[in-house]
Amino acid sequence: MIQSKMIEKEEELQCSLKHKLPVLMIVYDEKLKRNERLLCSVCMENFDSKAQLMNFNKVLQDIEENQKQKQKYVENLIMISIKPIEELQRRLFLLKSNVVQSLDQIIGNLDEWIKQIIIIGQQNVTYNFYNELDNLVNQKRFEELALIQLIDQINQIQLSYNQKIEKKLNLFKSFSESQNCENILQQLRNANETKENRGKKILIQGQKELIQVGNEQKQLEQQLMKYKQVQFNLIDDSNQQNLYSYAIVFNKDESIMISCNYCQIKIWKFEQGRFKLSNTYNNHRNPVKCLIYSKQTNNFISGCEYHQIICWKQINQNEWKCSQPFEQHTGSVYCLLLNKQEDQLISGGDDKKIIVWKVDFIKNDLTFLYSLDQHTNSVESLSFNESETLLASCGYGELIIWEKGSQGNWEFKYNQDVEAGYKIHFINHYQFLWVTKSNDDILVFELQNGVFKQNSNKTISLIKNNECQDSNLFPIIHNKDRNVILVRHKHHIYLIRQLNDGTFNILASLNSQITDIYGTITNNAQYLVFWDKKSYKYSSYEIQYI
Repeated sequence: MIQSKMIEKEEELQCSLKHKLPVLMIVYDEKLKRNERLLCSVCMENFDSKAQLMNFNKVLQDIEENQKQKQKYVENLIMISIKPIEELQRRLFLLKSNVVQSLDQIIGNLDEWIKQIIIIGQQNVTYNFYNELDNLVNQKRFEELALIQLIDQINQIQLSYNQKIEKKLNLFKSFSESQNCENILQQLRNANETKENRGKKILIQGQKELIQVGNEQKQLEQQLMKYKQVQFNLIDDSNQQNLYSYAIVFNKDESIMISCNYCQIKIWKFEQGRFKLSNTYNNHRNPVKCLIYSKQTNNFISGCEYHQIICWKQINQNEWKCSQPFEQHTGSVYCLLLNKQEDQLISGGDDKKIIVWKVDFIKNDLTFLYSLDQHTNSVESLSFNESETLLASCGYGELIIWEKGSQGNWEFKYNQDVEAGYKIHFINHYQFLWVTKSNDDILVFELQNGVFKQNSNKTISLIKNNECQDSNLFPIIHNKDRNVILVRHKHHIYLIRQLNDGTFNILASLNSQITDIYGTITNNAQYLVFWDKKSYKYSSYEIQYI
C-alpha cells in the first residue's frame, strides 16, 4: 500500500569536503552533523580520530531494515484507520444501489398508475353498436350513473397509488425534491375531491350540464379548426442596417424591441408591427451575439464575442443604465437562458463552458456561482424542461443533459447521441426538438425510462435544401398560448404546431434565400421580426391565423 522511500539518491551522498567520490565509511560521532559523518577514500587518508567507524553499505542496510519495520507499523496503523472508512464506503454504495432501486420502483409504480387510469378510460369508451343505437333512438347522450362510476373508479386508483407512493417517498424526506413530489401528491388528492364533488354536481344537474359540456367541446373544436393554417403579412421593411443584427428580443408587452448593430445595442419603440429607433448604446467592444429580456421587468441582458456579458435596466422612458461588463467567459458568448423566477442566468459560449450566475435585476447585477465544463465543443444553445428540473446544452453535434441536484446545483447526467446541429428546445417536460445541421429534419426526442430517445414517427420534415447547412444563433421560440413553434433552418423560417396526436405540422414557411437570418416573434406570437444579410434590413411580418 505504501512504500518506504529515501529522499536522497545514494549517488547524491557526498563527504563534507565534496571530493565527489563514493562514500566508504560512516563516523559514529554525536558531535558531527549530517555529511560531516560521511568519509570518502580521500577523507579516510586524512582521518585522525578515535571515533568508531562503520562501513557505509552496512549503515545503509541497517537504516533500510529499520525503515522496513517502521513501514510495517505505519501500514498496520493506516489499515486500522482505513478499514472502517472502506466499510462506510461499501455501505454507501449499497445505500446508493438501494435508493436507485427504490426510485426505480416508484417510477415504475407511476407508470402502472398511468396505465391503470388509461385502461379504465379505454373501458369506458369501448362500446356496443346496438346499445349505442338504442341510446340514439331513445335520445340518451350519456349514462349519468356510468359517469359517476368512472369518477369513483379513478378516485379509488388515485387514492391507492397516492398512499403507496407517499409511503415510499417518506424514505427521502430529507431531500428537497421529495417535498415537491409530496406537494404534487397533495394536489392530486385535492383534485380527486374536486372530481368527486363535480360528479355529484353532474348527477344533480343531469342532462343539462352534459349538453353544456358538449356545446363547449364543439366550440373548442371550431376554434381549433379556425387556426389550422397561418400566413405572413409584411408590415414594415423600411429600416436598413448594413451591419449584422445577430439577436432580437421584445419586452413583456411588445412595446420595446432590442436589437444589435454589430457591437451596438439598439432600442426601438414597437407598435403594431412597426418600430422606431429611440436610443443606441456602444458599451460592447465586440459584436453582440445574444440577448434575453426579462418576462417580469424592463431589464435585458446582452452577450458578445470575446467573453462580455452586460445587464441593462430601464431608468426612464428613453434611457437605459448598463452594468459593468461581466467577463467570466474566456470566449464568445452564444446563448443566454433565464429561469422562471429570474434569479438565475445560464450562459454558454465557444470557450466550451456553461456558466451559472445569480441574477439581481433590481441592482442590475450578476454574481458568478459556478461553471460546468464537460463540453468538448462550443456551447451554442440552452433549454430548460417545463419543470426546470433538467437542462439541455448543445454544441456542434454534442448534446448534454443536466439535472438539478439535491443542493439546487446543476449536475452532469449524461451525453446524448445526436446528429450534427446547433439548436435544441424543450417543448414540455418530456420532449425536446433537435434541429439538424445538414439534413432537412427536426428530430423529436422523448423521455423513456429516464433517457431521451428519438421518436422517428414524429420527425418534422422540412423543405429540401442541399445548397447549404444550417447555422447557429436564432434560437427556437415556443409560444404555448398559440401552440406555435418558430424555427429558422437554412434559408427558411418555419411556424410549426404540435397536433393532438403528438405529431407536428408545418403551418407556414418564409423563404429568405440566405442562411444569415436572425430574429424572433413577439411574446403574443402576433409579429415576426428578423434581419437578413440578403436585404441588409429588418423585416416585420404580422402572423395571421386563418
